[in-house]
Amino acid sequence: MSAGTLTAAILTFMIWSYLLGDNPAFRIAEHLFVGTAVGYAVLVSWFNVVQPALFGAVAPRSPELAAVPLLLCLLLMAKVRPAWSSIGNIPVAFLIGVGAALAVGGALFGTLWPQVSATAGLSLDPADYGDPEPLLASTFFWQNLAILVGTIGTFFYFTFNTQPQGPLGGFREGFTRFWSGIGRWVIMITLGALFANTVMSRIALLVGRVQWLLEILWPAV
Repeated sequence: MSAGTLTAAILTFMIWSYLLGDNPAFRIAEHLFVGTAVGYAVLVSWFNVVQPALFGAVAPRSPELAAVPLLLCLLLMAKVRPAWSSIGNIPVAFLIGVGAALAVGGALFGTLWPQVSATAGLSLDPADYGDPEPLLASTFFWQNLAILVGTIGTFFYFTFNTQPQGPLGGFREGFTRFWSGIGRWVIMITLGALFANTVMSRIALLVGRVQWLLEILWPAV
């Protein structure tokens, strides 16, 4: 058994010792894990982000384009001293604005619009999928119907309701409440499925780790 394999096995048992309560062995393993993860993140950030950006700013192909990020980086260092904090707020505001714009754009064009387009392109006719089964007996029909109803209900769940006015106000309120109720159940089912998938993934990792330990402790088993 190699030293690396033995160390990994010992650390695994140290982590599992938390099942018996908080103890020094678990804390040592936890600190080692956090320290290793932070060190790895620092190295990746330096060699993949900071170093290329720094060399690109020192010897850029387009000096007029590199001056802006270099200036923002220098201003960001002013956050180290509280007296210069107002100067450092400029690049922080720029980072937050760009991050918010990217998040909104990603949510709109990466999630919302593809969902709307995919839902609008659904067909409830089994013949479009080459399914010879009748309409109500077709699997594709019920799948597409569930997707359509779930998507519409979820959109209605996030509708900001106001007190309806006019002769059709009551109908509008009941219509919105009905679909938002469906959307609530769809969201609950989705979150439950995601949670179950997370639990199953963790159990699969645990089973794999136990099998690995059994193989190295008892190779003949």
